[in-house]
Amino acid sequence: MEEGLFYSEAALLNRVLFYSDYNDVNIFVEDEGKEYIYEDIFQRMFDDQIEIRKILPMKGKPGVEKAFKEYGCKYDGKPAIYLVDGDFDLVMGKKMIENPNYIYLEKYNIESYYIDEMAVLRFMAGKMKKTKKSVSQIVKYSSWENMVYKAMKELFINYMIAQSTFPNEKSVGLSEHSFFYQNGYANYDKINEYIDTLKKRIPNYEEIYSIYNKRFEEVLLGDITRLVCGKYLLASLSSYLRNIDKVKFKEEDFVNFLISTFNIKKLDFVKERIVKIMMKKQVLAKSEVAQKS
Repeated sequence: MEEGLFYSEAALLNRVLFYSDYNDVNIFVEDEGKEYIYEDIFQRMFDDQIEIRKILPMKGKPGVEKAFKEYGCKYDGKPAIYLVDGDFDLVMGKKMIENPNYIYLEKYNIESYYIDEMAVLRFMAGKMKKTKKSVSQIVKYSSWENMVYKAMKELFINYMIAQSTFPNEKSVGLSEHSFFYQNGYANYDKINEYIDTLKKRIPNYEEIYSIYNKRFEEVLLGDITRLVCGKYLLASLSSYLRNIDKVKFKEEDFVNFLISTFNIKKLDFVKERIVKIMMKKQVLAKSEVAQKS
């Protein structure tokens, strides 16, 4: 049995850190221009104890897949990790790469993980100069959350239909802001307009809708937080918060705050995979040293 399976996550990480010569790793990601985001996230994840040697943006998932085929599990003499968005891959039954070094996010994209009530309240407490308890009563985060996910479920199931029927046309890539009013609430007129257009173009629309709605319930267990693109959630949330008590802030500043404060444990599944890969590398390295001595 592979060494490391009997250890807790903390014990595994401690063993990795003990062998400091083996604790750096290269990470391939989709997003160009967001290297600083992943650097922040991985530094928080490992508390700067594992060195991220390089973060390599590949301009999309096809680029990451190509890099994996070319380099495999090692790049520049160090372990290579490939981190990609979940997108609709699982629920649409797309072919996925099965390899410990190739990690799919469990949500649509990395932005989906930023949506965090405690981080939002902390941000707004600073803006409103009020306690988090007072802010919680004013913001009514749960009300916003229920509103946005209810609206986005229908839109994103229809995005799946669009991707399967018209793969070369924009769907999720449409402007997220166009589906929300300036106060952050869902613009059902725009959502229904998009859905009605699909219905007119697809003769067996109802049949296809039923298939994807069923797959959403079965594959994602009806967990809407895994289906919706985080960029849509952030667009709605930032507008919703700015509408409260005339609070002023830039969406970019809000997002950067969330990146630095969202509950990093949401990504523990990524951390565990990387730690086990590092452990395996150390075992192999020690074995090679023993054979030479």
